[in-house]
Amino acid sequence: MIYVKGIYLDRDILLEELSSDVKMYTNIGDLLPISIYNRRDIIQNNNSSNDHLRFLFYQLFIHEYCLKSFSLNKTNLVELIENYYYLNRHELNQINEFDKEYNSTKNVLIWFLRNSFLRRLLTKSLLILNLKILFTLRFFIKDVYKAMIDISSSSNKYQISHEQIFYRSQIISEETLGRIKSNIGELLSINNFFLANKNRHNALLFIRQNVSSTNLVYRVLFEIKIPSDYKFQKQRPVIDVTQFSSDEYTTLFFIGSIFRINTVIFDINNDCWIIELTLYDERTNEDFSQVFAFLNEHHTPITLANLLRRICPNSAKQFYKHLLKENSDSSSRLECYRGLGLCSYSCEDYEQALIYFEKALEMEPDDPLIKSSLHNSIGLVYAQQDNLDQAQIHFSEALKYSSLPLHVACAHYNLALIYGKQCLFDEELDHYQEAFEIRTNQLPSNHLQIASLFNNIGIAYSNLNEYDKALSNLRKALEMRLKLLPENHIDVARSYANIGAVYVKTEEFRMALEYFNKAQLLFENQQPIPEEDIQQINQNIKIVNEKLQ
Repeated sequence: MIYVKGIYLDRDILLEELSSDVKMYTNIGDLLPISIYNRRDIIQNNNSSNDHLRFLFYQLFIHEYCLKSFSLNKTNLVELIENYYYLNRHELNQINEFDKEYNSTKNVLIWFLRNSFLRRLLTKSLLILNLKILFTLRFFIKDVYKAMIDISSSSNKYQISHEQIFYRSQIISEETLGRIKSNIGELLSINNFFLANKNRHNALLFIRQNVSSTNLVYRVLFEIKIPSDYKFQKQRPVIDVTQFSSDEYTTLFFIGSIFRINTVIFDINNDCWIIELTLYDERTNEDFSQVFAFLNEHHTPITLANLLRRICPNSAKQFYKHLLKENSDSSSRLECYRGLGLCSYSCEDYEQALIYFEKALEMEPDDPLIKSSLHNSIGLVYAQQDNLDQAQIHFSEALKYSSLPLHVACAHYNLALIYGKQCLFDEELDHYQEAFEIRTNQLPSNHLQIASLFNNIGIAYSNLNEYDKALSNLRKALEMRLKLLPENHIDVARSYANIGAVYVKTEEFRMALEYFNKAQLLFENQQPIPEEDIQQINQNIKIVNEKLQ
């Protein structure tokens, strides 16, 4: 459906309306960087979701890297964004005004509350984790923080004796709404500054009149409670900014404010979702004490970059390169090169990954574990390039330098993979069994890595024509995966397919077909569709059907 807001014959009126619309969407569309900390993801070591890692990264980046930065000013930002907006006269005029008039002690909040390039640039950079921009915006984040602390220190506004409720109109994506709905009772971090006020009627009226729900975005009203026992937090301040705003009872929440998700319900009368949140006070709640203990520790920039690498390798590359410019310390530079290699490997840029790993190795690290890790990484690169001889050499070097049991197990596992590709199945099985013995002693009995070893040992036995041992191990892998993973997980499908393949070798074709059909059903319901798996399973089913005719 196309919605026509109006027909305009006057150019100035049209531009005024467009400017108003942009301001409106800036105000309600700037909370997209939302992350959730779910305790189940930590307990289950859930690799399919990195939301808890995003939660940790945003908190640490703001408090460890922005607020503790020194010698920051607006010069670098102005130089950078003039290039971004060099064709936009309006923005360039505003940037020039900002360069001349911005004062960190006098008008920082006025500039923040304006519909200016600053808010839009900060929001977009936080959303896509554009570190190049965020590095230059650290001074602004720190200035807003100082202004909020100064105001809160001179006011008793939020040393409250009764519960207060604030409202915020918002549009969010279907995916974000789904994440919030499925995490009742967990923590939500809004990774941007945001405004709210006490007028529920106006907030609902605003979103009803200005935003339509679609298949892509939903209208929501955040109902934010500050409990009566809440005490002012210096780390994440909340201040009244009515004096700086044209709106009544306007409240500013600091970037990275943390809330508990209470309820999510659909309000049929207002045609929007109501999301009830409570501002979280770590001092009066202990159910998330572990995560706050981690956040309150000191973390180096390298730690932050390593965390970011697990979330967004391309953004982490920017972080590592920035740290290389800042650091002359050899151990820090080595970690940056290693991190850059891991980022390149994640992005399947194997040539570049090899360059970075070898640069790190050339720095001759003293720690044997670092040497082992670098040799292992180089071996993985060569394995991806099908250079199996070089992969074997480096995995063997990784094994030689490693002393930690799980590192030793990893080296054995990788060597087994190489021997399997070389059709040296006895050697393959030996290394899998070495890895299995270590991991069963070091990990919980229901760990997915043990399920993976059962699976691979089963395939190795199948290649050695020891089918009873193959089926025994493959069934154990399937049993563990069914307990630990969703029943439609792709690894469950692969377990079915592997068992079916053994039954083909034993010429038990009806059993093979049964397992292949189970695998096919699961493969076809994966997103994205695993084309190679489906092609292989269809071929296997065709062969079995021909045998049964």
